[in-house]
Amino acid sequence: MATSDVGSPPRPVAAELDRLRNAQGTGKADRALLCSVIEAQYAQAGLRVPERCAALRQEQARTVTTGHQLCLAMGPAFTWYKVMTAITLAAQLERRWGTPVIPVFWMASEDHDFEEISGLWSGKAWHRWTPQEGQGVGGAVGRMSTEGLLEMLREWGEASGLQDASVHALVQASGGNLAQAMRRWMHQWFGADRLVVVDGDDPRLKAQFAGQLEKEWTEGVLFREVSRANAALELAGHKPQVHVRPVNLFHLSEASRTRVVPVGSGGWSAGAQSWDDAAAVQAHLARAPESVSPNALFRPLYQSWLLPDVAVVGGLAEVAYWLQLSTAYPAFEMVQPALVPRDSGWILSSENRQAMRSLGLSAHDLGQPLEAWEKAFIGRQNPPNAAVWRAALDNALEAVRSDFKAVDSSLEGSVYAARAKIEKLLEKLDQQGRRAVRRAHAENLERLRALHEACHPQGQAQERIANLNVLLAANGAPPFSGLSDLERGLVQGHGASDWTPKTHVWETPST
Repeated sequence: MATSDVGSPPRPVAAELDRLRNAQGTGKADRALLCSVIEAQYAQAGLRVPERCAALRQEQARTVTTGHQLCLAMGPAFTWYKVMTAITLAAQLERRWGTPVIPVFWMASEDHDFEEISGLWSGKAWHRWTPQEGQGVGGAVGRMSTEGLLEMLREWGEASGLQDASVHALVQASGGNLAQAMRRWMHQWFGADRLVVVDGDDPRLKAQFAGQLEKEWTEGVLFREVSRANAALELAGHKPQVHVRPVNLFHLSEASRTRVVPVGSGGWSAGAQSWDDAAAVQAHLARAPESVSPNALFRPLYQSWLLPDVAVVGGLAEVAYWLQLSTAYPAFEMVQPALVPRDSGWILSSENRQAMRSLGLSAHDLGQPLEAWEKAFIGRQNPPNAAVWRAALDNALEAVRSDFKAVDSSLEGSVYAARAKIEKLLEKLDQQGRRAVRRAHAENLERLRALHEACHPQGQAQERIANLNVLLAANGAPPFSGLSDLERGLVQGHGASDWTPKTHVWETPST
């Protein structure tokens, strides 16, 4: 599998990461307890605990963390790109520092938007998981039973052209609840010992963070601090990514995740639940910390409290909302980790890669809309145009205008009107020339459209909709084992010590 990459300008991250290595502003939780919880989560999923988890117990150990929603069968391909970026960066830092740096995947298991994660694209159609009543839809997706998911995965796998062994592996991993299934799929993709998967939906971990949950609940710290950061971002011309609320917490039950809102004078409510004062909130957190769930803006602080992060890997949208927390971290007596944009990628068959070359497209062009591809292609065919005619008219315009104006000044406007009419006729002639070129190159333009569909299924970037297993199978590479070729290309693209995000183009064997 051949690979190439499109680099971005270098960023001065190395010095920042070296500084954060010695900062004491993350990983404030009890490490022994954290590792004990992680080990229990792996045991509940029927998996051996990764060897890297033992290294996490060491005081000098640091983490590079990424995370995502609990997508079915690992979801879109960019999930793999995020995790591999974190694994690659962690390995580079470990070599640089000579101390453990553990890549971590944080499962967004408390998210309640089931509809957003319920589908898989086969390459031709969407396949949806429809849970039965009582499976927990509306609550934390990680707690949902996967009953009924097995049949849907089989149907999707068959429609996607996956090998029977690949479908069987995905189905076998999907028992229990969705958080356990996601952990097993991660295990399949990245192996047993390279990555540590953490689920923050645990009462013991929430109890470690209870003081900060109470502070946010009763004092509205995030609203104050993020509002300050948002004002600075807007002044610099950037629109804030995520809306901040007076209280950035949810109350979580088996089938609901309800926003906590202030009511009256010093009280709060969440659906049918209510708390009259700070003492009631404190008592509730002591009794049931697992029932309190951070929202998207507060979750990074929870993650950083538990994990000794030096860096967080995310997409551009994620990096944007982490930037909104620049003053929130100090307000909670924490240091914000470095923000590292993830790598991106395109997986193309040998035929599509050859089509790129023959149609004059480079890796830089792959993210552009079809209209831009077609316009550039037509332009490279040198379509006939009336440029020479326009130039002659422009050269003669001043003399003609002067002659007519000398006879009658009111005729000057008529000269300009005539020039405008001629311009419209010339533009029509240009369009006819371009249409003639399109007819002459109809076959190549159809190849261009087919290639764009491969790169943008359903009108979205390939990595945002296509499952990696399906991409590999469709392009002639074996799922799971085919990942090693992608990984090799990604690591080589970064060299020995490079933290610049890259866009890779992988070429798979001919089908």
